[in-house]
Amino acid sequence: MRQVYYGWYVVAITIVIFMVLVGSIFSAFGVFVLPVSAELGLSRAQMNTAIGLVSFGNAALAPFVGWLLDRVSAKSVMLVCSIMYGVSMVTLGITHSLWLSALTLTLGIPLAYLGAGSLSATLLVARWFTARRGRAMMLTGLGLSLGSLVGPPAIGLLVEANGWRTSLLILGVGLGALLASLAVIVRERPGPNDVESTREPVSALRAAEENRRAPSPMNVLAILRMPQFWTMSVSTAVAMGAFTTIALSLVPMARAHGFSMLGATGLMSVMGAAAIAGALLLAPIADRVDRVSLLSGLFLLGVLLNVVLLSGYRYAILLAAAITLGVATGTATPTFYAVLADRFRSSSFGTVRGISFLLIGVFGVLELRFGGALFDKTGDYRATFGAAIALSVAAAALMLTTRFTRRDAGA
Repeated sequence: MRQVYYGWYVVAITIVIFMVLVGSIFSAFGVFVLPVSAELGLSRAQMNTAIGLVSFGNAALAPFVGWLLDRVSAKSVMLVCSIMYGVSMVTLGITHSLWLSALTLTLGIPLAYLGAGSLSATLLVARWFTARRGRAMMLTGLGLSLGSLVGPPAIGLLVEANGWRTSLLILGVGLGALLASLAVIVRERPGPNDVESTREPVSALRAAEENRRAPSPMNVLAILRMPQFWTMSVSTAVAMGAFTTIALSLVPMARAHGFSMLGATGLMSVMGAAAIAGALLLAPIADRVDRVSLLSGLFLLGVLLNVVLLSGYRYAILLAAAITLGVATGTATPTFYAVLADRFRSSSFGTVRGISFLLIGVFGVLELRFGGALFDKTGDYRATFGAAIALSVAAAALMLTTRFTRRDAGA
């Protein structure tokens, strides 16, 4: 019986990690808004500040966590940050101090999110795959979408049955233990007997030897001097910022044009399902096409998305936009991870990924602010759609310039 390549177990573990982290931290945030604000007497703006603190912490700490992952054991980082996840959730559940909650949201939760999975798990996938890297990364993206689909309803039932404080304690202990267990069992690197099956079989030992011949992890200044880092990271940050701006506008857009809450929130469910479908459809070809060109094409879906929205606000149009947005967001992120791994190898992947995470966070905030300002000034989303079209074209063009930069960062 043919043995399954262990790298695919790493992919499965990564899917579970992403589902847990995204589902319990970001996707389920809305579940806690009403009960927490009611008990603590917080305004909606103050509650929104909470998720803003998490996003700020993620952006600020990502370069440090990425740098650390390139220099110490990834398993150790994952284990410590898994424990930190549990401690942070329990702290949020028992504390009555807003300052301690703010500190936990700014430091504890972001470190847990980055170190227990977001950065560390993608680094492990990059180490385990060379020939099938695109497919592997695309499949790990399923965890992000599954977290959005599974997290809110499951945690919503938990909060309804036990209250928000007890629910946080249960999540901290249960999911923290799960993350720690996965960190303990996962293997960091392929060994001599691990073979990645391809049309031309590639020994993982040979891949490991290639990584040993690669330079030691690059320092931050060296990375920042490389044009290909900027073409890849800035283009992705611009495109993802435009996608996020439209995604966060879908529900209020639908509600403002007379659709029910169920119909409006149903658009987000459709978007999540489309993200899963897009990842599954692209996974078989992700290693057969030029990934830079593929990523540019995915950015151009932003043009199609906003042209569709410019045609009106009928529900069928919003539904088509949600499907397009889901396919774009569900496939662009894992493709970007694969492109980074291709260009920088695993020796510097953590550092590069961390810095790019910071850029994506900064551009996301700026574009969200800009999109909101356009709406406030015009009273309509059409100017926002037009700006998103321009940003998508610019992102696709900038990504294509990566084809003209040196391919191997270690050469």
